[in-house]
Amino acid sequence: MNMSMHSRQRQGGAYLLEALIGILIFALGVLGIVGLQAASLKTTTDAGLRAEAVFAASQFLGQMWTDSRANLPAYSSAVKGGPYVDFAAELKGAQGGAYAIDPTVNIDDFTKGIPPSNTSNSVTIQIFWRSDTATDPCPGLPTVFCHSYTTSGVVGFN
Repeated sequence: MNMSMHSRQRQGGAYLLEALIGILIFALGVLGIVGLQAASLKTTTDAGLRAEAVFAASQFLGQMWTDSRANLPAYSSAVKGGPYVDFAAELKGAQGGAYAIDPTVNIDDFTKGIPPSNTSNSVTIQIFWRSDTATDPCPGLPTVFCHSYTTSGVVGFN
């Protein structure tokens, strides 16, 4: 009888140690899940910004299609006419804090109608946004890393 009481007293902290190890394993699992959630949130944010860029570029290209050839220069980032300024402002509002720099809109020589035909122009639109997962610096901002979306199309006129 004396022997069993002595043995119980020696193992009194074993249950506490098992409980602490269980809590540690549970805590590591919870931290892993939190890390995955954070990575998922970053990816979802980047995907949302990319979708916004695709939509904005397509909408801007469609706006060029509906306008006249005489107004085409105003859509270029080199000229910075009214349509381009409005486009950049809408994009800045849509991207919020992720907005990095103004988009670039390059239009081939809009005075001559260079190929693909005499009545059409090639257009390239590039949109940038800040991202923690980006590895390339933004043009003109070497310390800011950003992703970009580029699309091109042909704007034809009759």
